[in-house]
Amino acid sequence: MLGSEDAITSLTLHELSDNEYSEKIKRGAYWELMKHISKIEDDQACYVDILESFKSLESENTKFVFAVSAMNVFIQNNFTGPLLSADLLTSIKDEDSAAVKSYNTLNNAMYSLVKCTKLFGLCRDYFSSLTDSSITTMLFQLRCIFVEQMLMEDISPELFEKADRLIGVIEDRSDVQSMSKEIKCKLFVEFGFVYLYFQHISKSRRCMGIAQKLIGFSFKLTGALGKRTKYQERALPQLRVETIIEENVTDETPLENEPQMIDLNDDTLLEKISFEDNNIQNSVTNLTAPFLLHMASLKLKDFALEEMLREEVIAFLEGIIEGKTFSYCIATHAFFIRSRLEQTSIRKLSRCMEQLEEVVLGFDCKKVCARTGSLFQSGLPTMWKQEKLLAVMYTSIGSHKSALEIYNRLQMREEQINALIGAGKYETAEKLTRTLLALGETPKLYCILGDTTQDITHYEKAWELSGESSARAMKSLGYHYFNIKDYRKALSCMQNSLDCNYLQGGLWFTAGCTALAIPEFETAIKCFQSSLQIDDENGQGWSNLGACFEKTGEMQKAFNCYKEATKHSFNDWRVWENFLCAAAQIKDFASMIFAYRQIISFGQKYCDRKILNCLVSAVRDNMTSVSGEAGISYYDKVLDLFKFASSKVTTNFDLWKSYAAMHLDVKGKEDVDKGIDYLIKAYHSASLHIERSMEDFLKCTECSKVLYTYVMSQQKDSPTYAPHLQSLKSILQILITKGHKLSESMSGDDVETKDLITEYLNSAKKQLEEVEEAQLFV
Repeated sequence: MLGSEDAITSLTLHELSDNEYSEKIKRGAYWELMKHISKIEDDQACYVDILESFKSLESENTKFVFAVSAMNVFIQNNFTGPLLSADLLTSIKDEDSAAVKSYNTLNNAMYSLVKCTKLFGLCRDYFSSLTDSSITTMLFQLRCIFVEQMLMEDISPELFEKADRLIGVIEDRSDVQSMSKEIKCKLFVEFGFVYLYFQHISKSRRCMGIAQKLIGFSFKLTGALGKRTKYQERALPQLRVETIIEENVTDETPLENEPQMIDLNDDTLLEKISFEDNNIQNSVTNLTAPFLLHMASLKLKDFALEEMLREEVIAFLEGIIEGKTFSYCIATHAFFIRSRLEQTSIRKLSRCMEQLEEVVLGFDCKKVCARTGSLFQSGLPTMWKQEKLLAVMYTSIGSHKSALEIYNRLQMREEQINALIGAGKYETAEKLTRTLLALGETPKLYCILGDTTQDITHYEKAWELSGESSARAMKSLGYHYFNIKDYRKALSCMQNSLDCNYLQGGLWFTAGCTALAIPEFETAIKCFQSSLQIDDENGQGWSNLGACFEKTGEMQKAFNCYKEATKHSFNDWRVWENFLCAAAQIKDFASMIFAYRQIISFGQKYCDRKILNCLVSAVRDNMTSVSGEAGISYYDKVLDLFKFASSKVTTNFDLWKSYAAMHLDVKGKEDVDKGIDYLIKAYHSASLHIERSMEDFLKCTECSKVLYTYVMSQQKDSPTYAPHLQSLKSILQILITKGHKLSESMSGDDVETKDLITEYLNSAKKQLEEVEEAQLFV
């Protein structure tokens, strides 16, 4: 019937069991099965036979293998290509259209042009019907759920819960431990990409971490000297990825044909960075490349992809591309992400478009070839999402017509309408939306109409039409109210949206910010905690959660959150400032010193009077820290911090004054000469605009009083006594002169302030007389 049944049934049930799963991989069963099924593309009768003959198969082994084959054919025609013949696809188009609609719900729909949908239905129904609890069965059940989600327009909480439950069951199985470390690694990599697609970043990272440990694989970004351009004479530091694999593992994944890599062909830029040292280890294979791909995908989900972060992602991708992984899915996804990143570069835009065009044209390749092997270890998007990026690039260069042609052919109505709006054709966009609504009202279309017209009544209509279950409608309403600063209504709408679909990490974060603005701190805490359950490496989320705890007076919790925030937003000095202030509140002096140093290291001219006074008081008054240590034990560390800070921030009054206090006020640690020198520097830091600033005048007056006390009490035979007297005399003279100017510049009504200045000046004159008298006896 199929012409290859003997070859298919030769795989015994024993070979497909979880105990011999690695043997199946080694023999390349997936690829062999796909070849047998792919060869029927010119025979419609045989294709229909696939759908009908399944019931007649007697052997459970044959049924299982057959379902796996059907899954691969479905993946081939919706993710990787090559497609079945055009005539065959046309003949079953109506059947596919009807099958697609059976997956739709009121608020979520399968993409309308999915091919071979009945094949997928056959796989899903068969694997769901299996009652045995083997790992292999559960793995294919998970894959069916994953594939179904990738075909849907929105994330489905129901599908996520099913996938999460299956992964949990598989992880808890004792026989997982008997698998080879290579197979276990691939298993957890697959779990990682499932969670990544469902946008549950925390669980995705955890699974990838387990997989890395299994094979002892690690990677890091490092700097190396290299050249980017053809005319560059001197090598400069460039980012590159260095990989290390400790375990002795073998990767026997069958090789596949990668898509052709398009050369840059630029008159200035080199094809790739030319590094001077080519000995940096780079052990990227089909087994290890998914880790780099996963990291690149994670960084793309950050709120703002800054230039430095963009360079990091490209370094990961180049590690994959240069590694020659020989996996179609991994290489294609790497090209896909690189194209997304490089589309903003004028010199690289042409290659981006040509690379995507090469991938898209490859879908129609008539040559039977293996491509599906690493799909579940790569997170490769569907064909239409790959082609959608090409349309986005056309839009970015102003070729709206070409983009609209792609959107129209792919029946991506929302993207088509957005492209019309981008082209300034607002009326056409609204007309198209209303035309589609006339054919059939859906909540999504009303949301699109709301986006087009900015009329919130359409979101309300979508909410009503959905039976109050459209997460999209409430999310759009929430953002509308947020933008006009009606925070209570915004929060209510966002909470309704999250009740419909809780897998919205970004919306949980925004809801938390909205609750903070009201303020409703308990609600904000719940929102940020929910956001961090989805992505526990969101530094801003940890920082905001810390701010909530700080507002509710839970300082230890706030400190812990700020500490976590510094791990994930290490280069953000504002996060370190939050951590510093929280450490001061709970008297964690060691953390204060470390945080203050970090802020200064980032190049910030940072100085906080309260923090400086807190550190000085902790040492001077011998306060007990949160860890039970005596404050005086931190003397050397605080002194070292002030030394470092004063070398970076050289003209700050409060810093020099605190530095002086460390030498003058700490019992048993006095160094009067240094203390006086630092007080003089403090004075000069604030004296530049005394005649125009009452605040600076008061600082200088305060400083001169302390200076007078210490200088006049010095030993007469001290070698620094005479220089210090002269410095004090100059300070008092300048203070008196500029003080008079400040008093004269004030209005006549400000009598109280003028009297205060006069009082200070009279005191300074008296001190000056005493200093001049003392100089007579030096």
